[in-house]
Amino acid sequence: MKAALLLAAIGLLPVLAGLAGTIAPALDPAVWPELAATPGLSRSIALSLGTGLSSALLSLALAHGLLAALASRPALGFARALALPLIAMPHLALAIGVALVLAPSGLIVRLLSPWLTGFEQPPDWATIQDPLGLALVAGLVLKETPFLLLALTAALAQVPAERLLLQTRTLGYGRLRGWLVAVAPALQKQIRLPFAAVVVFGIGNVDVALALGPTTPPPLAILIWEWFLDPDLTRAPLAAAGSMLLVALCTAVLALCALGARAGGVWLRASAASGWRAERDRGARGALLGLGGLCALLGLFALLALWLRSIAPAWRFPQVWPMAPGLAAWREGSALLGAALPTTALLGTVSVLLALLLCVAAAESLRARPRARARLAALLFAPLLVPQLSFLYGLQVLLVRLRLDASWLAVVWSHLVYVLPYVFGFVAAARAAIEPRYRDVALTLGASPVRAFTAVTLPMLGRPLLLAAALGFAVSVALYLPTLFAGAGRFATLATEAAATVAAGNLRAAAVAAAVMATLPLAALSAALVAGNALHRHRRGMPS
Repeated sequence: MKAALLLAAIGLLPVLAGLAGTIAPALDPAVWPELAATPGLSRSIALSLGTGLSSALLSLALAHGLLAALASRPALGFARALALPLIAMPHLALAIGVALVLAPSGLIVRLLSPWLTGFEQPPDWATIQDPLGLALVAGLVLKETPFLLLALTAALAQVPAERLLLQTRTLGYGRLRGWLVAVAPALQKQIRLPFAAVVVFGIGNVDVALALGPTTPPPLAILIWEWFLDPDLTRAPLAAAGSMLLVALCTAVLALCALGARAGGVWLRASAASGWRAERDRGARGALLGLGGLCALLGLFALLALWLRSIAPAWRFPQVWPMAPGLAAWREGSALLGAALPTTALLGTVSVLLALLLCVAAAESLRARPRARARLAALLFAPLLVPQLSFLYGLQVLLVRLRLDASWLAVVWSHLVYVLPYVFGFVAAARAAIEPRYRDVALTLGASPVRAFTAVTLPMLGRPLLLAAALGFAVSVALYLPTLFAGAGRFATLATEAAATVAAGNLRAAAVAAAVMATLPLAALSAALVAGNALHRHRRGMPS
């Protein structure tokens, strides 16, 4: 139990202290009229709400549709395998890659030109950073759909989906219609927190909006981020007030989503009594699978575009392959990467090792207490339900007062806040799934509790621990704002350098940093999968 309390304290204290530190300057009554008078504020708010909410709803609909269209467990496993690399790919790296694919001179137009489009020059199209934020929505959907798909597949263990679908098929419902009526409402209750995190991230993200979002005006989070970075310290209260406004907007949208879920439940019950069963849905299922494949292909193209741009000294339109590819950009950025890469890898490794140690201890202590385990998971999820900008500034102020700013301890702690929810989710679920009789047999044979854990329980957790480590490492590699605020800008990581080069408009340098940033988590995930298979090669039939 002590491990669980320590875990909750590590995850919650920075958020609570950070919110308190941000609220204090925002209480100045003079700052709110200044905030209200900001040019383009209403447009920025509308962009944040529109792109965040629409991308979350589209991602949720696509995730449910793909899960319903996948009729067999092997197909479901294949979809999960496709989703993992997109989940592991950092938001900023994916956004830069998507920008290189969707731009007027991007990879898609190059592949179609001039033989199909007739373009000899890039068209004058606003395909990225467009005023409506459509590119931002596309980038968010591409990133969040795999996350929600993975959350839904994990929640399937709590819902008798196969039995419910069989009942709906007996009553003459098509697969999609049966899923919508019988399975989706029950599953949605299980993923309320992950969906809320997707909504909050969509409204308050900085990473994806930097590469794909509109600029005149930008979304609200980018506006606040610019105020925080302003050397003029009189902007800090304005940024704090903007952060509180962002929290209020996210809270209102989450409340609206809760009301919408209730209204949707009423509508589903009413529509179920209408007699419409939609028996013939093969075409719709094929379209959903095609859309899912298109998303996976776009993610692959994004990674390919990053590497092509990083080796392209000259990449004239409409050439698909750059002229005289070389490593000039890598040589130019070698000093930068030489500092950022080790720091990124070390931060990720230390964060993951600490998270695994804490989460394994907490999961073991709560193995027979499912309610306490669920409460702890919800508490650890709290940082994902609050916009990063709303508490990181206050946390930075607190760290300065404690003389801990720009220290390794501060940066590692800020990473742990975001790594812990994912690692604990994996580890706690895997520990709860282990049959308790294995431990009881070991104790009956005379083993001590420690011996029973190390000899019986821990080997069974091998594969989940490896996957949790890979996912936690990917989360750490992707963290930009926590590194920037806790490190006071003194820790150069791949995320901070990629963001800086994107903001400066240097796409080739950004592609180099983003390519490495995207490859690191994929390498960690591949190593985890290979090691997991090797670990369980001779343990077939044993739970893993």
